[in-house]
Amino acid sequence: MRELRRRTVTALIYAAIVLLAVGGPPIVLWILLVGAGLVGFSELLRLRVGRPALAFGAVFVLGLVCLGFLRAAGALGARAGTPDWVPVWLLLTIIPTWAADIAAYLVGSAVGRRRIAPSISPGKTREGTAAGFVACALAAVAIGVTFGLPRTPVLIVALGLGPVGLAGDLLESYVKRRAGVKDSGAILPGHGGLLDRLDSLVAGAPFVFAVFIAWLLTGLGGEGGMFERF
Repeated sequence: MRELRRRTVTALIYAAIVLLAVGGPPIVLWILLVGAGLVGFSELLRLRVGRPALAFGAVFVLGLVCLGFLRAAGALGARAGTPDWVPVWLLLTIIPTWAADIAAYLVGSAVGRRRIAPSISPGKTREGTAAGFVACALAAVAIGVTFGLPRTPVLIVALGLGPVGLAGDLLESYVKRRAGVKDSGAILPGHGGLLDRLDSLVAGAPFVFAVFIAWLLTGLGGEGGMFERF
């Protein structure tokens, strides 16, 4: 119970900082992303496990850049009347990823029995993973409905973001196992290092950004198909 309380307090502070940066001027988020990049790379350098670390480092940088680009997209594609400063595509990335992490942890801790990758991440269970996927999908649809986003891109994100985030999480876990450590650092009490907190998010951001670009390239403002709204 004490560990859960500590994790919850840390998560709330972390979430507040991120949401304030997301809702503020774009430069604030970019400063936060640069700071996260510096801290993340300092953690990654301490692991020193060759190619796996390089692979996750590439994902990490790409993910941070895509988060910034998604913030720049603002409310593009949302229903009329949505303020331009509302970063709907960035929220479509962050909120479902957080929902997946929370659901996977709670369900996995409570009823998880079957390990999904015991040699890489012993704490992850099939039950928790399934709950995370469902929570991610529901949160993505909720964001889509709230802002009237195009239905097809939202459904693609709803179905794909959970598995992509899990892949990022497992890659980071593999790097840690190779280095023989449990956490990438200790900057976030109850969660470990910054990489432990951002692994799913930086993997999911390029995926959502790719879906966003595909939607743009199909012809912004068309009717039906990719443009039918919630």
